[in-house]
Amino acid sequence: MKHTDKILGFFKLIRVDKPVGTLLLLWPTLSAFIVLTQGSPNYFLLSLFVLGTFLMRSAGCVINDYFDMEFDGSVQRTKDRPLVTGIVKPSEALILFFFLIFLSGLLLNWMNWLTIKVAAFGLVLATFYPLTKRFFAIPQFFLGLAFSWGILMVSAAELNRINYISIILFASCFFWILAYDTAYAMSDKEDDLKIGLRSSALTFGDKVVHFFICFQILSLAIWSSLGYILNMHPAFYISSALWLYLITYQYNLIKSYDRQSCFLAFKNNNWVGVSLLTGSILGTSL
Repeated sequence: MKHTDKILGFFKLIRVDKPVGTLLLLWPTLSAFIVLTQGSPNYFLLSLFVLGTFLMRSAGCVINDYFDMEFDGSVQRTKDRPLVTGIVKPSEALILFFFLIFLSGLLLNWMNWLTIKVAAFGLVLATFYPLTKRFFAIPQFFLGLAFSWGILMVSAAELNRINYISIILFASCFFWILAYDTAYAMSDKEDDLKIGLRSSALTFGDKVVHFFICFQILSLAIWSSLGYILNMHPAFYISSALWLYLITYQYNLIKSYDRQSCFLAFKNNNWVGVSLLTGSILGTSL
């Protein structure tokens, strides 16, 4: 095996070729920086969180593939992952996982003790999540917690406390993640059913589209209420209007239950994230 193949295998393992997951994790984190500091974030801390987001998402992908390698070969979307094809060995994946966690841990040297404690719980969630697909009816619940955890870390790092605004942001992000990962699960529904993994798409059955819409609308309502609570500039609500349009667009994609359309709906949530950050900036700077 060529060294270049091995390197490319590691890149695929941490999803360098698929940055949408990192972006979906990054947008609410950046929005939290803007909202919680009223538009005046600590840019050094912000840069550390950007790097940490990439490292932790990469680590999460590695441990996910390590736990799922026995199943991924039976799933159309994942059958070419490096651990399935053998380009990367399981032992190498574990070494990479711990190296990424080590690098992430180094970033905590510039943060307070509360942030370190919050980060420790976040690491447990991120590591535990892939296993929940084996026994929990809605594993997306744990992904929602893990992917929203950065908001609590921002609150801890910037304010040295978890305040009620960060809890509201966390709740909005949580339901948004439940929605978009349900669309993601819909694209894998047939494969998951065949190999015996759990997902919200299977649990919700023929009501899954209704749950998707409910989660999106609930998340949007919580987000919009935040603008009112903080008396943000009316331009903040541009993000709400754009989000509502994107929900409608995503509904039209997933209502047919077509695998590829559901996956496109999932990816479209990147634009929801962009609207969140845009609304945060407009609402606090104007």
